[in-house]
Amino acid sequence: MPYRNKATVQGWVDDYLAQHPERTGSVTVLEKDFTPGPESGMVVVALRNVSTITYIQAGVDETGPHWLVTFEPRTEGFDMDAAGVAQLSEDLLVVAGLCDYLQVRTDEAMAAKA
Repeated sequence: MPYRNKATVQGWVDDYLAQHPERTGSVTVLEKDFTPGPESGMVVVALRNVSTITYIQAGVDETGPHWLVTFEPRTEGFDMDAAGVAQLSEDLLVVAGLCDYLQVRTDEAMAAKA
């Protein structure tokens, strides 16, 4: 499956970022080093002003693969002014857009394979 292949997912991420140069941020494609299978890859997106670990990965159910965003829990809260919230919203736009793009590319690849 293409969404399991790090090189393919990296290419999709690169394509998305090239099409959206205004959306900056640190995006890294990792390969989980445990349990190869449908959930073997993930895309980590660093939020600029929040230390919450945020990643996108494909989960699989009876209808097929679905890219999902995970926000790992924080041990403490945080305060932000309006500018900080605006920056966070920009980062979340990157996460949402990238998640949607990965789903579209996965759906296209699955349809082409069928």
